[in-house]
Amino acid sequence: MKKITIYTMAMLFTGLFACEKDLIEANQKWEFSNSNNTNLKVVNAYTSNVPAPLPAVGASTTFFIYQNSNKLNGNALGAAGSWPGPTTYANIPAGNTNFNILLSRRIGNNYNAPVRGDTAFRGNITMEAGKYYTMFMIGESPTQSLFMIEDKINDPKENFYAVRFANLVVSAIPKPIDVFSRRERKKVATNLVYKSVTDFTELAIPTTTDTLDVMDAGTTKILYSLNTFTPISRRIYTFYTFGRTGFTPERLNSYTNR
Repeated sequence: MKKITIYTMAMLFTGLFACEKDLIEANQKWEFSNSNNTNLKVVNAYTSNVPAPLPAVGASTTFFIYQNSNKLNGNALGAAGSWPGPTTYANIPAGNTNFNILLSRRIGNNYNAPVRGDTAFRGNITMEAGKYYTMFMIGESPTQSLFMIEDKINDPKENFYAVRFANLVVSAIPKPIDVFSRRERKKVATNLVYKSVTDFTELAIPTTTDTLDVMDAGTTKILYSLNTFTPISRRIYTFYTFGRTGFTPERLNSYTNR
């Protein structure tokens, strides 16, 4: 399994309200031109779409991402979404930098008055120049966290695609899973425990759409499936499970690395 660096959530304490206010006021998307940069993709895989405390009626549960107080995403990142978007990474300053992930909730029409508890993550993260990373927002409020994976990407051959799998389902008793491809007629990931990710694997482009079944590890019991997956030649995909056993629906989702 790939080594994963885990960053636990930093909660709201004395004085944080004013800091959140300053960050949310920064409403311009930041553009970087420094060549000593790294490459980042952020995926919102939080278990619950409604963090605690509950947002005001009509408020969204989407997030803004800040690096060194600079707002990175122009549009707030929603549940099961990825930033900056399909096939791309954000080119941002490398090194040890400060990150804040804030709920984009507002009171009335005033973004300058965030509710206490709107900070989903606060902390420093180190990324090396020239490398590629995915940062997953995982878990559920108030114990959500981040973990980051270095994306070691090699371009697939023509008529092939690359794929990897991650298990991000929250459970009181974490359970490993397998992933079965009906087109490949075999398991393409086995014994994936919580917070684990496979390496990228190259597979041939199927002649028809594929269905991926998530199973209890070591069995053929299907827990849930993703239908009509149609990979494109030379594309690279990540599939991840998320949800909470017995509370929020478990499901399989994906994003395109490039």
